[in-house]
Amino acid sequence: MPTRSKAAATTPLYYSRSLMGEESRRSHTCILVLSLILIVAGFGLSAGGLASPSWQVVDIREFRAQHHHGLWLDCTRPERHLASIDRSFASEQPLHCTYKFDYSASQVIDENIENIDLNSAAGESEHHQFFGWHKAVLIFMAFSLLFAALALCSGICAPCNGGCAVIYAILVAISLFMGLVGDAIFFFAAHRVDSRFVTGLVGTYEQRIGVAFYLHLGGSAILMFALIVSIIYSYQVLRRSDGRGGLPLRELAPLYGSRIRETVA
Repeated sequence: MPTRSKAAATTPLYYSRSLMGEESRRSHTCILVLSLILIVAGFGLSAGGLASPSWQVVDIREFRAQHHHGLWLDCTRPERHLASIDRSFASEQPLHCTYKFDYSASQVIDENIENIDLNSAAGESEHHQFFGWHKAVLIFMAFSLLFAALALCSGICAPCNGGCAVIYAILVAISLFMGLVGDAIFFFAAHRVDSRFVTGLVGTYEQRIGVAFYLHLGGSAILMFALIVSIIYSYQVLRRSDGRGGLPLRELAPLYGSRIRETVA
């Protein structure tokens, strides 16, 4: 009889622990899925901003055109304002784009700059060159996207291996760092006098930061939230592995010291 009562008392305890373990696994899965969704959203916004030419936008009224100066792509929308001030055709005109690394386009730009006294477009042509800071921003942002993609792969494997959960958080942190460095380089370079103002034949026009920068900055902000969630997930995975006796890290040092003492004795 005592044996039966003991077994009867153990059975509810076993089911309660099993239920708690199931709830814990569900919460871990929800946290992981949330972080993966945030990474995908941040990746999409960052990639969209990187692909857009609207990093710096300026309306040059004497050319009747709107110029978009991107990191690797420059576009022009002609006939923004016609003779009638009340009529704007910006939404109807397509963008005409050239690559910064296009040799033929760069050759035309160099010719315009050489004839700067005779060519009113020469001042604006300087902003179509592929400067070093453009390349630096592209490199940092490309590596940010690469590490975000690697973080996605590692996060998918995280439920199977606790080590992948730690690597997952580290990759998200590196991706966020790379993206923020690229944003900072662009922000300070875009506010330099030679990058901020465009000189025409009649007047000087100020460029404004376009929507592409804010898209990428929004992606970086989402990656920051993804990093916080991934750290929480990694911590919970490590606690769960510690509870199962997988790797109780806090007990390694005392065990190591006790073995040394036994050997000396």
